[in-house]
Amino acid sequence: MESKWKKLGRDKQYQLSLWLKGVDLILMILVLLAFGVFTWYGQTGVGQNAENIAAYGGFIYVSEVLTLLMLLIFWRVATEIGRDNSFSMENVKHFRHIGYCAGLASLGYLIRMIYVIMSKQFTLFRVGYCIFLMIFGLLVLSICMILSCLIQNAYEMKQENDLTI
Repeated sequence: MESKWKKLGRDKQYQLSLWLKGVDLILMILVLLAFGVFTWYGQTGVGQNAENIAAYGGFIYVSEVLTLLMLLIFWRVATEIGRDNSFSMENVKHFRHIGYCAGLASLGYLIRMIYVIMSKQFTLFRVGYCIFLMIFGLLVLSICMILSCLIQNAYEMKQENDLTI
């Protein structure tokens, strides 16, 4: 039986999978740390930023949960890559779900921007922050949907090639 160390040195897909999972894990830890910091900072009630966190706490938590969900789904993509199954319908589904989460986050930032404007708490920073994150979420949505379509096309081509052999 071949050891994992020999497989690691030889298998590029497995190496890429481990690298992606490492980056994903670091990002998950950072999201969880941010979740803890926002919770602590919002509950201590120090300064104007704490008031903003307390006022938008639910929204911040939903954003962090969506981000964590996207990272957990991406973990599955990295697992499929490690299995040398990059072009699979599972990855098509995973990238679509990541895109849906990003679109939902963008919609949330749009709602937050409308709320900020309607409640007369308008500042250039608050609206600019919402617009920036809304555009970023739409960018992630677009990239994930494009990747999903490309992976689906590659999967279908792979299926056709497997049938002709």
